[in-house]
Amino acid sequence: MLATTDQTGSSLDKLLLYHFLLVTGVALLGIPVITQDKTFGLMLLLSIQIALTCISTLIGLKVGHRLNRGAATLLFGIWMLVWLVHLLR
Repeated sequence: MLATTDQTGSSLDKLLLYHFLLVTGVALLGIPVITQDKTFGLMLLLSIQIALTCISTLIGLKVGHRLNRGAATLLFGIWMLVWLVHLLR
């Protein structure tokens, strides 16, 4: 069922994976700013991850999000920032 495509032509499994990685990257960028306790930060990330991924994916479906080169560049940039932030911490 997840391998079907929506109206934009992107397969739903790729769209869900993209939004999961996007939400995880943004959360990993924001959690060090919110809290200094690593255990609390990871528990917070795990508790909000599924809900935020579902919301993000539904919004992406509603607006007709496409997985193109710009989306991949954005995701790559966010994960490079995550790497840099956590390396310098």
